[in-house]
Amino acid sequence: MAVAFVALLLGVARPPQAYVSVGTARVPLAISSWCWRSRCGAPIAASKRTATVRRGSTVTVVFTFAPTRARVAVDGVPQRALTSGKRVSWRAAKAGGITIAVTARPGWITYVGRLAVRR
Repeated sequence: MAVAFVALLLGVARPPQAYVSVGTARVPLAISSWCWRSRCGAPIAASKRTATVRRGSTVTVVFTFAPTRARVAVDGVPQRALTSGKRVSWRAAKAGGITIAVTARPGWITYVGRLAVRR
């Protein structure tokens, strides 16, 4: 019984997931660090999958919450991103590692992923 309760608490303490929407596919982002609802963690997870998009197309990240602020970088270069409701989007200009730092009323989360850009 105690093990189930601890597992339940750990599940609740996790921050919400996010994914890159690529057509009909969803590529999950990994969580690098977070403080959400007065709990914090830094699992420094590596992204396991790569989102592939065409150069110049819109890259859209979907959250289960509405960020109040989002900063996006691809390969360490800041991107001009638009936040609209539960989505953040930008134009695909380069490939590389994605870092998305978002804030919302419950806290902040840094997501990481990989982006491949084809012509």
